[in-house]
Amino acid sequence: MAAEEFPSNSVLKCLQVLGVSLVAEWDTLAFLHSHSASLGTAAEIARLIGYEKADIGAALHRLEQLGLIHRSRPSQGTHIYKFSESPETGRSSCLLKMMSLAQSRTGRLLLLKHLMRRHEEPRRSQDGGLRLA
Repeated sequence: MAAEEFPSNSVLKCLQVLGVSLVAEWDTLAFLHSHSASLGTAAEIARLIGYEKADIGAALHRLEQLGLIHRSRPSQGTHIYKFSESPETGRSSCLLKMMSLAQSRTGRLLLLKHLMRRHEEPRRSQDGGLRLA
């Protein structure tokens, strides 16, 4: 599907249906989708796709909570991370559309427009957000 054929608001809706909101989550999901399964640690997956271990660890945890991936029990510190097909038709359709969209540069840019980067997330502080100079 060409990016020109997929309106920006439809991209946002599909990302909301999937529950994916961060670039690291999307990149992790795309990696596992393209590989079906991956044996390793969060640090190894992070190294393969160019992220910090903490970002990928959080993304893997979030994707597992969303039911988009499954993680095996650890064996000698490693897991098998496996992409999980969704039985929900709408969710599955959105995932396929987003994966197809991400095949082109224009499509990836459209996805990035709607995904937050970790440093863009609102930070909470104990002082209610007040900063003293």
